[in-house]
Amino acid sequence: MKKILLATCLGLWGAITAAAELSGVFIDDEIKMPSGQTLTLNGAGLREKFWVDVYVGSLYLPSKSSDVAEILSRPGPWRVQLDFVYKEVDREKLITAWREGFEKNQSAETLQQLQPRIEQFYQYFDSNVVAREQYAFDYVPDQGVRITRNDKVLGVIPGEDFKNALLEIWLGNRPADKKLKKGMLGL
Repeated sequence: MKKILLATCLGLWGAITAAAELSGVFIDDEIKMPSGQTLTLNGAGLREKFWVDVYVGSLYLPSKSSDVAEILSRPGPWRVQLDFVYKEVDREKLITAWREGFEKNQSAETLQQLQPRIEQFYQYFDSNVVAREQYAFDYVPDQGVRITRNDKVLGVIPGEDFKNALLEIWLGNRPADKKLKKGMLGL
């Protein structure tokens, strides 16, 4: 009887700590920002390229929303977390994908204004990314987007315009992956 009770408790604890599992990645239902604020999982999805799972993308917000305009206009924090599942993603291919994401969702004028910060962003991808590595992009109001790889802070890129341009890679009118966008919006 004790073993059954223990197994039940452990099973419930696992269900509480992780909201879901996708492509072998356990996704937390909430996270704590370094500021101490708790963010809730808005949604998660799988980035696929030619039927290959590349990464699990998760969006965390102070409160859930499926309205892209509302999410982009929020002044508060958010996190986009990428948990890579493909064996190895080439650095150059990753930067090409980021470049396409920025270019597809921004005007030429906006790209020109953002270009120095976009180049700074690319510098944080200085090597190939392998399975089980994680990137987190945390928007911290009045600071900018903090880029973290495997819990190591790489840097911060300032500006609300950069914050929105980065988020639009996944949530914009021409997202990297339509199914991933729907997943991150919780749809």
